[in-house]
Amino acid sequence: MLKNNKMKMLLLTIIAVSVIALSALIYINRANTHTLDVFDSIEPFSLESTTGETYHSDNGKIKLISFILINCPDGVCPMTMWDFSLLQDELKQKGWFGEEVELLAITFDPARDDLNALKEYSQYFNADPRGWHFLRGEEEEIAAIADQLRYVYAVRKDGSAMHATTMYLLDGEHRIRAYHKMTTPTDEMDKESVLRDIESLIKER
Repeated sequence: MLKNNKMKMLLLTIIAVSVIALSALIYINRANTHTLDVFDSIEPFSLESTTGETYHSDNGKIKLISFILINCPDGVCPMTMWDFSLLQDELKQKGWFGEEVELLAITFDPARDDLNALKEYSQYFNADPRGWHFLRGEEEEIAAIADQLRYVYAVRKDGSAMHATTMYLLDGEHRIRAYHKMTTPTDEMDKESVLRDIESLIKER
């Protein structure tokens, strides 16, 4: 009888430990699962690319979008493009660049930033057009995209400009899944956070 009671106690102990271990594993897995909300969505768009072809966004790829202008008044745009070049390297190492993920740099000063100027500008950052696109369009086209993203900018007649420093991470269905900050003189882009969010979207596929 005593032996049976000991066996029952041992069995109950094993079950209890197993339940606790399983609960802990579930908790850890949930804690390590990084999911992104859906904030909004935009319509697919088509713009001119420095490759000489028309870029169509409706291609099912994840996109990190940054609005830029070549004549950037505060250095934010070139600093951000430098960090894009580092992201490009990271994405290539992971095998995501161009296949799963695209980097988009859209000028909001198309009157001055023609395709030749944008192409020359892109070469400063070793941009690979297989997955990093420098884009332009008519002012109305750019404004329509910016309005959907609630991106604020202004270009004055004398060429001076001001702009927000928000970047947008879109999934393959053009849904806004994360907001990130461009690089500024006082703050670097959080590239680790960008890559973590991109990885989350890839895991959703």
